[in-house]
Amino acid sequence: MATQVKFAVIGDAFVDISVGPLDALPFPGADVEVETVSQGPGGSALNTAWHLAAQGVPATLHAAVGQDRMAQVLTAALKNESKVTDPAKSLAVLKYQATATCVAMHGPRVDRTFVSTYGAAKTATLNQLLPGGNADALDATHVHIGGFYVCRGVHGGLAACVKRLKARGIKVSMDPNFDATGEWTPPAMMTAVRGPAAVDVLMPSEVEACEITGKDTAEEALEVLVGGAAGAGGTGSSESSSDGVGLVVIKRGARGVLAGDSSGRRWAVPACTVSRVVDTNGAGDAFNAGFLRVWSQGLDVGAALMAGCAAAAIAAQHSGAVGAWAPDRKIVDAQSEAEYGDKPWWQKGILACMAPRRPV
Repeated sequence: MATQVKFAVIGDAFVDISVGPLDALPFPGADVEVETVSQGPGGSALNTAWHLAAQGVPATLHAAVGQDRMAQVLTAALKNESKVTDPAKSLAVLKYQATATCVAMHGPRVDRTFVSTYGAAKTATLNQLLPGGNADALDATHVHIGGFYVCRGVHGGLAACVKRLKARGIKVSMDPNFDATGEWTPPAMMTAVRGPAAVDVLMPSEVEACEITGKDTAEEALEVLVGGAAGAGGTGSSESSSDGVGLVVIKRGARGVLAGDSSGRRWAVPACTVSRVVDTNGAGDAFNAGFLRVWSQGLDVGAALMAGCAAAAIAAQHSGAVGAWAPDRKIVDAQSEAEYGDKPWWQKGILACMAPRRPV
């Protein structure tokens, strides 16, 4: 009997205050009226766990919150709206830290813009996030790390944790997210992309991949990252290495996704059709879940990329990073088939727009 895929997601949990839609960011001192200012759960790790669980993959969330009203918002949403496994048991509560909170501004012609306080997400250590502080206590076949740059308290123990997980045969993936400090290559990142503590799958955005490697394009950054050596200025060989990241997936928004592995294989998948962009916040995390759900079952990387793009497209048509609307696997797979299935070219976009999705 095949082993059931189980995910443990480690990283950040935020309360998102979503503002929009905006046609443009307001000028300093201006007051702009928008349709909605809403509050809900967010954070890369939380979003990914939420979408994985919605797609029928058992997922636990190992993140930190404070003892404040924002923590009540998160815990209530996770309990009442998500299918994440026992969040009350896996969330760490830090008494003297605020729950991480982010103001996210969005619109169809506005790049995602955030103002954040990191609080508990920044200070929590792996000893606080892991069950009993022990990586061996994780009941998972796959561990995903979300919000690497936000979760600076995790950096010190990350290499040892990844090595231990890999020794147990557990696959490890990571989405670094944006580095607000501008440092991009702290020691913990360097060990995550090369050496015995390198993650199996790295899932940056195009901006993040270029900043980590010092390269100008996603294609150049991909060659550095799958070569197992990355650093400021793009130093390092692009030759294949068994001690580097096995698979790199670079998310490019409306331009789709670019991927490559250390054996030299490369993939490029266009973005899925979006009939109406509502809010792109969290779309990259929805992609993570769609991709990881398919990839973790041992299926083709190309099919996993398509599922990820389909999940991201559905997310972009809803307000908020996550919610009760999060699609199940049937909806994601239907969207993927409508967009990428073997049909005449003129049918694909029409059918993708008609694919089933839950109402906003």
